[in-house]
Amino acid sequence: MNSPAHGGDVWSAARRRGISVRHIVDFSASINPLGLAPEARRRLKRDIDLISHYPDKRQEELRALVASREGVHSDCILFGNGATQLIHCIPRARACRKAMIIEPSFSEYRAAVESRGAKVVEFRTEAEKNFELDLKSLLHAIQIERPDLIFLGNPNNPTGASIPRRTLSRVIKFCTNHLVDLVVDESFIEFSEQDSLAAVAARQPHLIVVRSFTKCFALAGLRIGYLVGHRSNVAKIALTVEPWSVNTLALAAAAESLKGSGYLCKTLALIRKERHYLSQGLAKLGWLRPFPSEVNYLLVHIQAKGINGFVLRQKLDEENILIRDASGFCGLSPQYIRIAIRDRKQNRILLAKLNDIGRRLKLDCEPKS
Repeated sequence: MNSPAHGGDVWSAARRRGISVRHIVDFSASINPLGLAPEARRRLKRDIDLISHYPDKRQEELRALVASREGVHSDCILFGNGATQLIHCIPRARACRKAMIIEPSFSEYRAAVESRGAKVVEFRTEAEKNFELDLKSLLHAIQIERPDLIFLGNPNNPTGASIPRRTLSRVIKFCTNHLVDLVVDESFIEFSEQDSLAAVAARQPHLIVVRSFTKCFALAGLRIGYLVGHRSNVAKIALTVEPWSVNTLALAAAAESLKGSGYLCKTLALIRKERHYLSQGLAKLGWLRPFPSEVNYLLVHIQAKGINGFVLRQKLDEENILIRDASGFCGLSPQYIRIAIRDRKQNRILLAKLNDIGRRLKLDCEPKS
């Protein structure tokens, strides 16, 4: 099985261009443009000598912080080497035969299921409806397909769409009644106005919530995430996680990131402002259609003849700018790209380069049917 393609491969881009990673402007990975929280940066410098010791196996400091933040018992929390590790551990622990994935979505859901030899069935959302989840159709599909496990992202990657809490409650109740395990990936939820389902998951034997420190707290290189579920589920999944999966510096940086609120407020204000600016700028080019988003990236449809996401990515690569060709997401054609929200300076650079490409290629919009 081939590994899924992901964004954020600045190392390959730098080698390809013969430049430093610092000269790459990365719109392909949806990471907080503010970078590390100042408190986390100071903590990492202070604790660097602690890497000569094994990490705290119980992760007591971070566990207490997350338990308080989510309003759950500490035994309902499991930390891992990024959310992706935990996504792979869930099918190992749950003896899955068939899984349903709400598409388009994060490719690791499928990879995790197929690595266990389970069958994948797709439930696709539609671009014409801004990728909103059709509750009636989904419940009907679950009843027909009878999966053991369902993966969905909220907010969803790559569409940026969120599912209303009332709809999620109906899905959770339906899955519980039909003994179907539901995994809700909340890796981007800090950017939205929705509340987490973590506290609900701690009480529900058929609901697991996955969270990440990668996106909002810019800890992608340290690899740390966690899941919340009923303590009996967490105990089973914990058996599939390798010892010392989370390193000392990741635990320290994550803990410090949660302690302050100023950084998060500043992040959300920046993302809201720049998401509007970038979305408006892309739409004004005339050949790109950004979809509504509640998070720190935009799914964009290329509405022009003679160019697709692969070609556009290559042309921007020549300018040391990375975007995500979204054709690798199930259900999306080569005419889709995903663009992260960066700061105003970088967003302005991207819009200027896209404008230059459009003028050079004399791009026209596809006629509307």
